[in-house]
Amino acid sequence: MPTLVLVRHAQAATPYPDHLRPLTDAGRDQAERLGRTLAREVGSFDVAVSSDATRARQTFEAIAGHVGVGSAWTDRSIYDADEADIITLARGLSGASALVVGHEPTVSLAAEILSRDEDRAAVARGVATATAMVLTFDGPWDRLGPGSCSMRLFLTPPAGQASGRRRR
Repeated sequence: MPTLVLVRHAQAATPYPDHLRPLTDAGRDQAERLGRTLAREVGSFDVAVSSDATRARQTFEAIAGHVGVGSAWTDRSIYDADEADIITLARGLSGASALVVGHEPTVSLAAEILSRDEDRAAVARGVATATAMVLTFDGPWDRLGPGSCSMRLFLTPPAGQASGRRRR
């Protein structure tokens, strides 16, 4: 059963030009914790792709320090993507498991579209920084579509850390 993990980057610093915003100390901690949790829950990824924004790359690097990753790359298009773009990207992936590190509200909207009705409420109002949505589905990647996934896990950072539904 293929697994798609959609991650919102960890907490980022301000004020910087948006694309260059690095993780804060809290964000680095969030990303490290998320990496350890994904190592326990998923183990490894055949494919991983991240936005090329600094905060997303740093989040991915922290996660990759804890999980096995086959093929990995950064993709500028994720920075500007909407939810349909993320779903199109995912349809082109391969292997048993894939990780996509991106931005909000894009990742939560993609998860909401892909999730079955009973799982949509978890992401309906957006997700906090360093949140991972672990989606599973039957069939090949190119058939990934609305309502085709079960949300196996919804991993959020500890209470009190950055949250909200922001564009990035």
